[in-house]
Amino acid sequence: MTKFILSSILLVALASSEVSGQFTDSCTSDVYAKIKQCYVTYMAGYNLTMTDTIPEYWAFHFARRDLLDADGLHIQPYVCQLGNSLSDCLAPYSCMGPNAYMNMNAANTTEATDYWIDLAVTQYQCGAGYNCKYYALTMTEFYCMAFCRDRYQPNIDQCDAQAVIDIGNGMDPCAAQQKDFNCQAAIYRNCCDFNAGVYICNVDLAGSKAVNPACVNAGLVTCPAPR
Repeated sequence: MTKFILSSILLVALASSEVSGQFTDSCTSDVYAKIKQCYVTYMAGYNLTMTDTIPEYWAFHFARRDLLDADGLHIQPYVCQLGNSLSDCLAPYSCMGPNAYMNMNAANTTEATDYWIDLAVTQYQCGAGYNCKYYALTMTEFYCMAFCRDRYQPNIDQCDAQAVIDIGNGMDPCAAQQKDFNCQAAIYRNCCDFNAGVYICNVDLAGSKAVNPACVNAGLVTCPAPR
């Protein structure tokens, strides 16, 4: 990715049980119809047509990325306006989870999980990350973090790869996840500043909580406060 700073979160091996098994969330058909309409409106904001089938995740992702590549920081408020409108539209439906995307004919459970993580990350990026009382982190760090992701992508990938190795070698999954997030945060901190590391840690944390919240809810995976 270039100017779009959304992480392609690996979430190490912790999401694997969610992807390979059956999702447990369930809504009524009436609620699913309302959720689908929320996404019809959301996709229209990116000039993507949706009827009964949600677009392939990476087609949507690249449509958003292309918008940000073209207009950069100036378009970020619009991206967050779309994201916050989607979140508001979905807010009444506490039953929602990855199965909602399967109900919208997502190609497979991986696609459904990608969309579910994307929603959680958007809610951080356009919520706490955008309106932080210390810094509007999304806006302040936008270009620097985009540069860092392009420049240090192999290093970031290595953080994720090492976490998978660590888990395979018997490390506690929560500890491995914290190590992974700290590793990524250090790259952004050294490339930009302390708050860039805080930001990317919280992006990863949001995605982690979406698919496997046990470590986050237990306080075993955390991020520092911005300065």
